Amino acid sequence: MLHNKIEEYAKEFKLGGVLEYYRSLGDKASNEKLSYSEYLLRLLEYESKQRAIRSRKTICKLAGFPVIKTLEQFDYEATAIDRVQLNELSTLSFIDRFQNILLLGPSGVGKTHISIALGYLATQQRIKTKFITVADLLLQLESAYATNRLEHYLKRVILPNRLLILDEFGYIKLNETQANLFFQIVNKKYETGSIIITTNLNFTKWKEVLNNDEALTAAILDRLIHHSHIINIQGESYRLKQKRKAGIL
Repeated sequence: MLHNKIEEYAKEFKLGGVLEYYRSLGDKASNEKLSYSEYLLRLLEYESKQRAIRSRKTICKLAGFPVIKTLEQFDYEATAIDRVQLNELSTLSFIDRFQNILLLGPSGVGKTHISIALGYLATQQRIKTKFITVADLLLQLESAYATNRLEHYLKRVILPNRLLILDEFGYIKLNETQANLFFQIVNKKYETGSIIITTNLNFTKWKEVLNNDEALTAAILDRLIHHSHIINIQGESYRLKQKRKAGIL
């Protein structure tokens, strides 16, 4: 009856760690002659650790990464990149300062890898993060706009995430509506959160993507670059290099 009541209360208060550990810890407490206070402290510490683990898993799942990448897996020898700068960014202090990261370079040099790796680090610090391609973002924005749910979408998806990762900017040209919606995203996050953008375009080409709207392009770049780290990655496409090694090319 005693164990049944403890387990009922643990389930009612959603104390999964307590439910899992209280019996085995009770045996240890008896063997080690722990006081009631020491037993309770250890039990609460275990509960706290288990909650942190579950929280990290949930935040990582909600981030929407296509795969998990880490900086340890990145091939620094294949590309020209400032490793010291990347190590500094891995501290995630840029998020606390509401700074952005702009990753520029040709296809296949690791821009997406780095963005996911930094995003994954953020989730492990229990920082809410969202990864999405620009193409998918525009589809969702247009759908929300067409159904008069744009503000709801911004409050539910964009604003709660302290780190927003926008992958593959520049692969599709935006029409007037899309360009204005993209500006709203950048404007909403300006000095309230951080954005990581990966792109194959240098800044002089952005106007061509943003409906050739010079004023809008200037406003977007002004907000993105104001507090930002710009990483220009040079090198050969990793995917093409692998094909060449395999004798396919």
